[in-house]
Amino acid sequence: MLRSAALASAFALVFAGGASAEVVAHGVQDGLLALNGKGSPSVAFVRGTTLVIASRAGPRRWTTARAATVTSGSSVVAFAIGAAGPVALVQSADQRRLQLVRARSVGWQTILLAGGLPAQVRLGWPGLAVSRSGELAVAYTRWNGLSLDSRLMLVRVGGKAPLRSQQLTFEGFPKSLVPPPAAPVFFGGLVHVVESYGYHGVLGTLEWFPQKKTWIGLNLDSGVGDFPMGPLFAGVSPSGVLHAAWTESLTFFGTAPVTLASRRREATSQFVLDRGLTTALALPSTGPEVAANEWVSSDELGLRGDANAWAGTVVRRRTKVELDGWLAGFAVARRGGRDVLLGGPAGLRWFHSPRRLTPRVTLEASDDGGTVALSGHVRGIGSGNVTIYRERPGEARSAIGRPALSSGAFSLSEQSPATPAVYRAVWIDPGSGIPYAALSRP
Repeated sequence: MLRSAALASAFALVFAGGASAEVVAHGVQDGLLALNGKGSPSVAFVRGTTLVIASRAGPRRWTTARAATVTSGSSVVAFAIGAAGPVALVQSADQRRLQLVRARSVGWQTILLAGGLPAQVRLGWPGLAVSRSGELAVAYTRWNGLSLDSRLMLVRVGGKAPLRSQQLTFEGFPKSLVPPPAAPVFFGGLVHVVESYGYHGVLGTLEWFPQKKTWIGLNLDSGVGDFPMGPLFAGVSPSGVLHAAWTESLTFFGTAPVTLASRRREATSQFVLDRGLTTALALPSTGPEVAANEWVSSDELGLRGDANAWAGTVVRRRTKVELDGWLAGFAVARRGGRDVLLGGPAGLRWFHSPRRLTPRVTLEASDDGGTVALSGHVRGIGSGNVTIYRERPGEARSAIGRPALSSGAFSLSEQSPATPAVYRAVWIDPGSGIPYAALSRP
């Protein structure tokens, strides 16, 4: 899994705990976050061969349930909470087995959606949607690694029948260099499916919708590129606008931008980040917010290996908020707050902000050959401290100082630093515990 491969090098970071940070799971480095109808958070993750669902029962109290047994190396690839409780999709490490696990009145139910596939067939990153009535929709693709053909599948659980599986595309369309990711969206009682693919230098993203006895594909985005990377997220805003977010690989330009597409009557799309792995899409009434993980690689610093230094980022319109480390989950609470799930060696940590995240930390670094001068600003904060770290991807980072803020500004110099390296300034919100940050770029 792309997300799992990225995480293998993501956790050389050591996180500083905040006043309101709550550790959900010790020793677990990645998971997914969802909120129920009352705004209470739950986190789904795999520990060994067990799918675990952790739900917040009160301040610093989380209850856990062993929901299912899964194959070694499996990952939670989608997670939601409906009227009947939590629902998770779990995919095997070889991308050839997909399970749906959901809460029942007594215990948990596991449904095998795909498995026993031919050796050349893999599954694309699936998507999950839950209707207001509790019906589940799962969209995924079956991709042939030899012919590059794909088949888009839609599974509905609940409603008039307990389980209905339907093939939406035929004759191998669309061909793709990688298994296409897909995500379902409920429009009232109808389900639309968004799918992204890349083939022969063309990237395309389609919105499929039912029309009589067939399915029609509407173009949401197209252009020159390689292929989609990781999951695709889609949903409908309170005003009825469809939004979708995903990452595209553009090798020729040496980047992987995060794309946000929107459609009311006509479709528009834009790059919201130059490079990042998309991890969540939230749709409050104030407009879409996209969560992703930006990075600095070992190669960019002239170092060996394929490790990365990660910077979790939330984008809203033209504003960008950076957090400290890997951003595993992001959601909008009922009363306008924001829930954040960060991963790391200390485990999965949950935070809640009573309001939307705002840009906080900036950092500039200049190297004259013997001294690195660091300076920056924490917006809206007059006093306090920031912690500055020197980092190399894949290695434990070093704290080099805690300069005091003066009218929000800070500065620090490091003599004869160990180079090459990047620097990160971290300010912890004393109320929420959220570690706002800024990572320097080479």
